Amino acid sequence: MKMKKLIIIISILTLANSYNCFSQEQKNNDYIEFNDRKNILHGVYLGVDVGYGQIDGGNKIFLAGTKLAYVANRTMELGVAVKTFYSPLKKVDRSLNRDFEIYGVYGGLHVENVLFNEKKIKLSIPFLIGLGYIELHRDSILTSNDMMLVFEPGINALFNLNKYIQFEGGVKYRYSTPIDPVPTVIENINGISINLGVKVGVFNLGKNRYKKELKDK
Repeated sequence: MKMKKLIIIISILTLANSYNCFSQEQKNNDYIEFNDRKNILHGVYLGVDVGYGQIDGGNKIFLAGTKLAYVANRTMELGVAVKTFYSPLKKVDRSLNRDFEIYGVYGGLHVENVLFNEKKIKLSIPFLIGLGYIELHRDSILTSNDMMLVFEPGINALFNLNKYIQFEGGVKYRYSTPIDPVPTVIENINGISINLGVKVGVFNLGKNRYKKELKDK
């Protein structure tokens, strides 16, 4: 009988001590931690961007693009990107005194290394490598076209508006293999451009997965 009473008293004391520890943890930290291992963060986003710059020969070029990428632990992006471009080539055919215009598209693998990923404003080093297609128009009439390889490295500044939206802005430089629709008009699409864009998605899927906040009743 005494043993039963002792067991009951010990049980009551143990429960009281557990409740006290739980209340203290709730007061100090406002959460219960179920697992203290570090999480590997994942993410995915859809991005759009516009650009303005120069093309071979000093002519203006306008660009618009989109990309879909997977984000690995907020340090690297891997996906696909596509860009369209347009350039009005002013009176390059002096013998006929006519203007040319070029239209094109290029795209392929997108890779972006992110630096200072814990900061609200980050730096990144993106590059794109892939195939491109270009058309040369004279007086709105297609005169020739060609295929090319394109490599485009750059440097970006990234700003997280919130956990779902990220703005980017930076400078990129395009390199392409020679194009040969009309050699005297344009030799390639090499040139620098300034780019602005926005990414919409989830960049830190898995964060705080093992912590649950305690709400006041």
